[in-house]
Amino acid sequence: MLPGVTAQLRNPHAGQPFSDDDRAIAAALADVSVPALLCSLVHMTGDPAWVRGPYRPKYATPVDFQGGMSEADCAEVRGLAVPAIAAFRDEGCVSHQLSEDLVAEMMEFLACEPLDDLVRGMFTQELQLEGGDARAITWGDEIPADVRASTPVVVIGAGESGLLAGIRLAQAGLPFTIIEKNAGPGGTWWENRYPGARVDIGSHHYCYSFEPADHWSEYFCQQPELRAYFEGVLAKYQLARHCSFNTEVVEARWDERRARWAVKVRTSDGVEETLDARFVISAVGSLNLPKMPAIPGMDSFEGPSFHSARWPDDLDITGSRFALVGAGATGFQIAPTIAERVEHLTIFQRTPQWIVHNPVYHAKVPDGDAWAMRHLPFYGRWFRFIMMYPGVGWGTERYRRDPDYDDGSGWAINESNADRRKLMT
Repeated sequence: MLPGVTAQLRNPHAGQPFSDDDRAIAAALADVSVPALLCSLVHMTGDPAWVRGPYRPKYATPVDFQGGMSEADCAEVRGLAVPAIAAFRDEGCVSHQLSEDLVAEMMEFLACEPLDDLVRGMFTQELQLEGGDARAITWGDEIPADVRASTPVVVIGAGESGLLAGIRLAQAGLPFTIIEKNAGPGGTWWENRYPGARVDIGSHHYCYSFEPADHWSEYFCQQPELRAYFEGVLAKYQLARHCSFNTEVVEARWDERRARWAVKVRTSDGVEETLDARFVISAVGSLNLPKMPAIPGMDSFEGPSFHSARWPDDLDITGSRFALVGAGATGFQIAPTIAERVEHLTIFQRTPQWIVHNPVYHAKVPDGDAWAMRHLPFYGRWFRFIMMYPGVGWGTERYRRDPDYDDGSGWAINESNADRRKLMT
């Protein structure tokens, strides 16, 4: 166990005991995902009939938490659930152990399709139903202390991946340094402060599997809350003492003879240092360096001009004429947020964006759903599965590009439109 991390006497995903009366329980259930509730009821009662009966989701999607179930069916399940939850409460809030086969059946219940062995194994581990951290490093003490001491590691970046690397390296007992060019952790969530900045992967999915996810205030949280989450992880796992903030890596050179890395770093005030490392882990992400378009006249433009990742803190756009270049994930967050504040908004886009309709993109997590995630056993785990499975469990086959697709405009980036684009330009 890491220093400073308090041992959990109760499985953190099994829910905190509660004493709410039946009326309060019924009120909370009005907000929950019924498919996730049905899985939680199996944990509460030990009875798999909850996922073998007539009440079943019709499809898996991260933006419809009822999975296409009718309002009538959802209402019936909620009514049936109240006495079962009350009995669970009165018996001391102790959940049942479930077999691996039953857990696999529950995953397929939510996925609405069979799972192959690879996907089933991955999600069994991802659910963390045993509590703790299934992938925690436990072999550190098996390595002699002098060997560990002679194996320093440099991690580049303190975003989501860099912090996770730090957690694992600490568990292994290896000396390490995390180099971060910003003043704090979070990567893109430290840097991006533009209006409307929020995650476009569900919050309950966009977090570490070994950390409970009952704290999110929105289903797709905004930047300040995401930044606070990573700051909390940094503090909980005591990683700050391993971090060099306001520092960037300027060179990494491999010495074949010594089998070591020489990593040159530079602080914000220009001081350079070379770090010795046995291993280097790159966690810089893919969107950390803004790229500005080459547009004639940019140098002579007299108004504010900046990349969205460098949005000025003191910028007042009220009543301005605003041009937004690009309509990707960042663009469709900024545009609706500022549209009512500016005098005129012009959006320049190469091709139309095609995105899945998401009715909960700006939705807050209602009190009842937050209560369920905090108290009903493994409800939060199954809710996370609902958010995660369509994007991860399906793999990439459904998202392959079509080289013969014709979007009608000729601007689609594929081979069949190459000649048409040449004519248009």
